[in-house]
Amino acid sequence: MSHIEGNLPLAMKEENERFFRHFVGTPQTSFGADIGKNIRLTSANVFLPNELEGKTGSEAEKAKKSAETVTICEIDVTKDMCNIYGTLHGGCAAYIIDLCSSTSIVCYGLYTGTDGTGVSSSMNIHWHKPITLGKKLKVVSNTIFVDGLIRNARSELRDQQTNQLYVSAVHSTIAGGSRTAALRKSNKDKVEKTKL
Repeated sequence: MSHIEGNLPLAMKEENERFFRHFVGTPQTSFGADIGKNIRLTSANVFLPNELEGKTGSEAEKAKKSAETVTICEIDVTKDMCNIYGTLHGGCAAYIIDLCSSTSIVCYGLYTGTDGTGVSSSMNIHWHKPITLGKKLKVVSNTIFVDGLIRNARSELRDQQTNQLYVSAVHSTIAGGSRTAALRKSNKDKVEKTKL
């Protein structure tokens, strides 16, 4: 996972990548997998409020819960992602936001030791400018609110070179069920085995 930049510990980057690939799935198991497989998780960071940095013990645990996580994913806009006008299809934008915003929530869960996986409850999307075929995008996602069952993340689809904002969104999820918990345990067991 050396291709993933950022200050999140390597083992957490690896687990985040495994979760991401699991939810992308394959063309035989999941909608959009042919597009999802081309999304690259390139950065995973966790930021603590300045006044809480350097704390220990219970203060450190409180600091973790106040963390903000930021991830960056990248994808190139190809023909199969576009509408008849040669611009990124709105449904494809929503699919990309769904996957990429979830990486920041999962990142938060990994850092705080909670389950960051879940299912979508709402997505509010604003299209600012059309995204044309061939554009290289970066999707910047950050946690807004994570508490108990409720999780919110903001995502922005931006041009990799110019930083032009094309699409912004807020994605809300709620905690997943027993299948998600089983996946988390399976991935945790794999991480523990690689440490031995």
